[in-house]
Amino acid sequence: MLAVYLLSLSLLTVRPDSLAPADTTRPVRFHIRPAFNLDFRDSFLEKQHVNVWGINAGIEFGPRRHQLTIGYYWINYATYLHLIDWRRDAARRINLNYYTRTDLWFVSTQYWWNLINNKRWMVSFPAELGGGVAYALPLNLTQNNPIDRTRKSFFVPLQVGGYAQWKASRWAGLTAQVGYRISIFQTDIDQNFNGSYYSIGISIYPALLTDIWRWVKTGDKISPLHPPQPQSSDKK
Repeated sequence: MLAVYLLSLSLLTVRPDSLAPADTTRPVRFHIRPAFNLDFRDSFLEKQHVNVWGINAGIEFGPRRHQLTIGYYWINYATYLHLIDWRRDAARRINLNYYTRTDLWFVSTQYWWNLINNKRWMVSFPAELGGGVAYALPLNLTQNNPIDRTRKSFFVPLQVGGYAQWKASRWAGLTAQVGYRISIFQTDIDQNFNGSYYSIGISIYPALLTDIWRWVKTGDKISPLHPPQPQSSDKK
């Protein structure tokens, strides 16, 4: 059964007061801030469903906080294989080395151009160009077929897509993205690494951690809608 929902934990760099009323008296400045994301996707290789695990980091800049990042992504073909078969007539020894190998990985440079990025919504069009290594893809990912790891290919994936995020509060939001991957160059293995990808998930913002820390340290009230206000201490 193909997964139709993917819980995606995305730690986007958002200012803790991003949902607070804007101060129109301050001049607009060109800020550069660090960005960090966990990027989990569902994808397809040779019409087979796989999970893509990724992490990227870089900078965000400009009034709409565009992002320029470098990421590392990997796929394990054996993700859906059964490690243990409890039936006695099909018992097998577990080869942990086989199940912990990464069968496809690539490094990707990403540019996230944000069409909209306000207090509640972000609509972005990411473009990615990378390079990596893939081993021979087994014909059937649902069976324990050994992979010929002497055959590998260098490939250059180009990915384009769309991304939307609803910022429900200062702490979390909902995200969705869809796109397509094209291998513009590859060697050795005569296989097609082109395929679509998608994800639907939850985005967790750093404000959640900073608010909890402030509450533990000072006892300030915390709210998912407003920045914590320090308690006043009136002296008579």
